[in-house]
Amino acid sequence: MINKDKVAVMTKMAAYEAGDGRKNLTVCSYFRSDYVGFQMLKTWIAVTIAFCILFAIYLVYEMDSLMTDFYSIDLLALGKKFGFAYLALCAVYLLAAFVISQRRYGLALRATVKFDKELDLLAGGEDDGFEEEE
Repeated sequence: MINKDKVAVMTKMAAYEAGDGRKNLTVCSYFRSDYVGFQMLKTWIAVTIAFCILFAIYLVYEMDSLMTDFYSIDLLALGKKFGFAYLALCAVYLLAAFVISQRRYGLALRATVKFDKELDLLAGGEDDGFEEEE
């Protein structure tokens, strides 16, 4: 006889597996530290590229004043200013990437554990928590 409760749970599990389940399984295939480290590495690369693009835009924008005052510009102070801006930008984005990836991993792990428990419940024997329909 078909158990309507089991069918409802299986339908919910199939919908999860087709949607968020795939993404959660790829996230949970890593150790937490590996996943967080990889996300932070991707963030650092993206921030570095974005900073280089912004620096190039600044140089093009200030080209006239840079060419006229080239010998009177304090290059060390300018380098420190841009170095500090780069470090501050990296710190903010890496902190955000750390917090977001930790949270994302925790949610994916929690959902995967819940999915596994429901799978074990469905695979269980007679005393599986579902009432038989007559």
